[in-house]
Amino acid sequence: MNTHDTTLTIVMPVFNHPEDTREMIESIRANTFEAWRLIAVDDGSDSPTLDMLHEYARKDSRIVVCGRSRQPKGAQTCRNIGLSMATGEYIMFFDSDDIVAPYCLEQRVRAMQRRTDVDFLVFPSAVYDGKEMHRGPHAYAYGRHIYADDIAQFASRRLPFVVWNNIYRTASLRRHSLTWDESLRSLQDADFNISALAAGLRYDYVAARPDYGYRVASQGSVSKKISGNEHIQSLVYANGKMYDTVRATWGSRYDSHLFDGTLCVYNANMSGGGINLPLAESLAASVMSRVPALGRRLARVIRLTRLLGRLLPPRLARQLGVAPYLLRRSLQARLKLRRLAALAAHSESQDV
Repeated sequence: MNTHDTTLTIVMPVFNHPEDTREMIESIRANTFEAWRLIAVDDGSDSPTLDMLHEYARKDSRIVVCGRSRQPKGAQTCRNIGLSMATGEYIMFFDSDDIVAPYCLEQRVRAMQRRTDVDFLVFPSAVYDGKEMHRGPHAYAYGRHIYADDIAQFASRRLPFVVWNNIYRTASLRRHSLTWDESLRSLQDADFNISALAAGLRYDYVAARPDYGYRVASQGSVSKKISGNEHIQSLVYANGKMYDTVRATWGSRYDSHLFDGTLCVYNANMSGGGINLPLAESLAASVMSRVPALGRRLARVIRLTRLLGRLLPPRLARQLGVAPYLLRRSLQARLKLRRLAALAAHSESQDV
């Protein structure tokens, strides 16, 4: 396909897992909408994966394969390379280990063509188990308009939508100089999305059929290959950047949400069930330098956890140290599922 005929660019980082990637590419090729170009940016895959990618590029001129040509390694660099190569009016960022419905591309492009007032649109996703897409309520279903304040959700590390839920105007991303932060090794979607909201991009949700299947059991995405001290540094940096972006744009109104987001990062990245002291202390120092009152709160949590750790098993000590947060998180998760179920019931009643 001539690049001038391309309406939509799809950017997809790839790192090994050729069978999952093959399934994703086949699902894109099966779409009813044909004016697309897939830029598969390889992050250093093995020969079977590269051979598979080049096989597709040979038989489908809409597929372009390129290697990551610079450091650092990771999905964020691959996405920026793909973004710089994008020629379509619209752009989407997909993961290589997921799957899309055959109506996904057309559903999104046609909606963007109708909505000339927005910079991007958000579409609902489903979960994929390797056999079928499950479109019902699920903890990992994103892209439904069920929250009153998306900024509060992102600040709290509860994602209302992920980047693969969205279709963007390429010109809007370039006009606002929006790119992926290549210093991050994780939490990249939240960073990109909150940066888009802080830049003032106009968006809306689309009440449509779920069109993207997130493979919840996969360990194949580029972003999941992170560990050790580099991971700790990235988490602390991402958490501090969230504070800086939100407070610079919206002031202190989301401070309580930011603290919940810090507890999420703290609690979700502990090793061996107990406390990861280097991560905990680095997070506390980072928050202290930005919002001293919140930094002192986190320091108290850490001290309590270490004290409890003298008496209790490490995992239980950590959980008790953040018990109010865990309770809120559990209630919020249940509320999400109830809202998704209510939304699904309403949609079914409308179809009758």
